[in-house]
Amino acid sequence: MPADRDGQPSVRIHPLLSGRYKTWLVAVLLIVSSLNFADRAVLSVLAQSIKEDLKLTDADLGMLQGLGFAILYSVLGLPLGWLAERTSRKRLIAVCVAVWSLMSAASGMATSFAGMLLSRVGVGVGEAGFQPAASSLLADHFGANRRASVLAIIALGAPFGLLVGQSVGGWVASEWSWRAAFVAVGAPGLLAALLVWLTLGEPPKGLVEGGTQTSSPQALRTIVAELWSKPSFRHLLFGFTISGFTYNAVSQFVLPFYLRSFGLPLAVVGVAFGTIGFTSNGLGMLVGGFGYDWLSRKDLRWLVWGPAAMLLLGVPLYAGAFASTGARLSFGFIWASNFVLASYIAPSGAVAQNLAGPGSRALAASLLLLANGVFGAGLGPTVLGLASDFFAAHAFQHGDFAASCPGGRAATKALDLACRSASSQGLRQALIWVQVFYVWAAIHYLLAARTLRSDIQAAAAVPSTAA
Repeated sequence: MPADRDGQPSVRIHPLLSGRYKTWLVAVLLIVSSLNFADRAVLSVLAQSIKEDLKLTDADLGMLQGLGFAILYSVLGLPLGWLAERTSRKRLIAVCVAVWSLMSAASGMATSFAGMLLSRVGVGVGEAGFQPAASSLLADHFGANRRASVLAIIALGAPFGLLVGQSVGGWVASEWSWRAAFVAVGAPGLLAALLVWLTLGEPPKGLVEGGTQTSSPQALRTIVAELWSKPSFRHLLFGFTISGFTYNAVSQFVLPFYLRSFGLPLAVVGVAFGTIGFTSNGLGMLVGGFGYDWLSRKDLRWLVWGPAAMLLLGVPLYAGAFASTGARLSFGFIWASNFVLASYIAPSGAVAQNLAGPGSRALAASLLLLANGVFGAGLGPTVLGLASDFFAAHAFQHGDFAASCPGGRAATKALDLACRSASSQGLRQALIWVQVFYVWAAIHYLLAARTLRSDIQAAAAVPSTAA
């Protein structure tokens, strides 16, 4: 009997495993992923305008971009992952897309920190259900030796989203207002929700392995205990979360850094950084996904060795970007930094899927989402915002920084110059300081390599639920 591209026998008989349908599935999920990240990216390009308009501190911005978004985003990821094991994943994705799009548009109506915080919490609630359900859906269509590659394609939603969110958001904010920018980025998600609901199918669990799940899904506690018992999964979880701490902190404050440090116009920074992020992150994700898939055929440990090397390489590159006093040199360092750091994301997701069975893949992705959401996306921007305020206060030589510089600005010209200088210095120092966490994360990826092969073999040896 002929085998398909994943090396699985007799799977071509199922229409959801046809090449045409799988191409469409990946295309639709890439669109959704792009909108997912566009809704996140637009806040970073609008952060400086929002700060000045609503009189916020960097700690407030960190809360909006960090804990305010991430707490429910990450905490709800686990129950939504559990739900994805028991209901239609494509319908769950469609509902979540509609929710986060509506709440993103609602962010443009906020008139205070509290109102903006509630809107960002709503965005987090909607986005919580996408990644676990999408990862599980893809794993049922593609074999283990292609998952990093496919997840890398879906991960291209990050650079696409950065390009759209920052470019469109920056342009609309410059032409109209930051409020209009939220609506412009959020509205297309409603059309994407319809596309998912009407055109995607729902495969049985374990379809690509040649069967369908017939037994009841395992209890949440059982699945968590099984995954936690594998040392490689524990170290993957720690490494991915710690690296996410820095990754999210940098991504949410890098545009305000360029606006403060180099005095560039908002529209220019949005387009320039959107283009840089699109090319560097896009290439990095593709190299990471396809490259580590290829290397893993020689040795599975490349799926964690490679990310460890890239995390270590990213430290001096990011430090160079934020220490540079020229915009062009800094942009060059940022491009290289984004390229190497983006390469670790797809293989990390693939390892999590390979360590889980067909009936627990959405929950495996949810565990990464939970830990990375609370401690990575949540604490990263929040801690960096606090650090930025701390360093700015020490750099300010004219009294109380917070009282003298609401929103980082002041009424008089001389004091305003001092406020902006301290704000710029504080953020620069905080962005350099936070790079040390990448070294810590790399250590966990190296430790995961010690048991990765045996843990993946154990996962593959679990009795199938296929009929």
